[in-house]
Amino acid sequence: MRATRIIYFVIATLVALSAAFAIWVYYIKEGKDLLNFTISIVGFCIAVLALFIAVRTYTSIDSVNNISKMDGNILDNENYVTSVPELVRRFQCKDEKTLEKELFKSIEYKLRKESDTAVLFADTLQYMVDLIVFFPAVFNASDIDKNEYRERMNSILSEVERRRGILQSISKGNSIQITETIKLFKAVISYQSFVADRNFNIHADLLHVRGPILRNPVTKTIYYNYLGLYYNKKAMYVISKSLGLNGVDVLSIEGVKALRDKIVSIPPSHKEDAIMYFKSACVQFERAHLSCGDDIMWPGFIDYNKARTLFLLSLLTNEDNQWLKIMDDAIESRSRLNRMIDEVLTIHKTEKPYINNTHLHNFFMYQEELARMVKLNILIGTASSYSEICSLITYKGMHLNDKSTEELKILFKPISGFSVVDRYQNELASYLGVNKSTVS
Repeated sequence: MRATRIIYFVIATLVALSAAFAIWVYYIKEGKDLLNFTISIVGFCIAVLALFIAVRTYTSIDSVNNISKMDGNILDNENYVTSVPELVRRFQCKDEKTLEKELFKSIEYKLRKESDTAVLFADTLQYMVDLIVFFPAVFNASDIDKNEYRERMNSILSEVERRRGILQSISKGNSIQITETIKLFKAVISYQSFVADRNFNIHADLLHVRGPILRNPVTKTIYYNYLGLYYNKKAMYVISKSLGLNGVDVLSIEGVKALRDKIVSIPPSHKEDAIMYFKSACVQFERAHLSCGDDIMWPGFIDYNKARTLFLLSLLTNEDNQWLKIMDDAIESRSRLNRMIDEVLTIHKTEKPYINNTHLHNFFMYQEELARMVKLNILIGTASSYSEICSLITYKGMHLNDKSTEELKILFKPISGFSVVDRYQNELASYLGVNKSTVS
């Protein structure tokens, strides 16, 4: 754009100088041969006009090519990975409200200032996809206005569609990756919104995404992971509706017990549908694992989702599977990620280094603790006796059967801003304390 303006300025300057020079020559010759002079000036103006049109046509074609070309765009990069340390360091917010504002502000800035061409717009879309995992850090927190969140998210989605419309009107040939990535982002946001409202009857937005077309490993991983979660939630909806467990947290101790006791009464047709959905979910989680490669963050999410799915599938089929091993893998992956985040956020400016305890740091700690608590809830909820519980229950390498309720509450450190883990920790401490006193 700046180069075009310079060209126009040079042309205008040349025209002005040429006109001034012609008039000067005309007066020097005292107005002789007026006809030839007039013809020369007209011819000169026509030549300048032709030059102007040629330059404008060239710059327009070049500008359109620059806007619409997708060569080397990030959505086609088959080696791309999300830089979790960079994002964690960037968003060092202390609470969910500040994090929400910073996430939205960064996306809005990129849409407004860094999305003028197809390649830049692809970079912005990839950036938005990278941040998808952070949005639950806002949704899952205890103090957030979900309506305000949705209004701002809808505004962003409208701007994304507007940008896509502009680029598609210029060139449709290279827009398929952009179109499918936008559909994926919108479908995931819709899924997260449903889950935040405890509504498992998820809309089929993810089924409209042509996942196999996606080339970027991160977008493929997110597609398969959330498609697996879609099937998982459809199965959960079938089970909850069939057994009258709506509103029951089936991953709590009492929820696992209720599900274990009632699962035998599920109608055969509903059981068949649920098994089909759970098996489809496992297939998608396996594809997500293959897509994520050596990514340091996604295996912890994928394994946790697959472990939950396999456990519920084992209740329906009465067949043993590897849900416990996969849950342990998820805990290990999340623990490894948190150790890396600790290193990134450690401040060494004082004599005694300390970790900058941001909201995202708490969110990833919450994810690790959630996996640990859900594992213990399932083991307790499916155990046949307290003695069996004592032989199974360990937490970070420690046996819990010899701990008092107060010792357990000290051991289970609360995570600020995330109430689900707090509730699981308190329920587990109370349950073990009550049963221990009953047995003794």
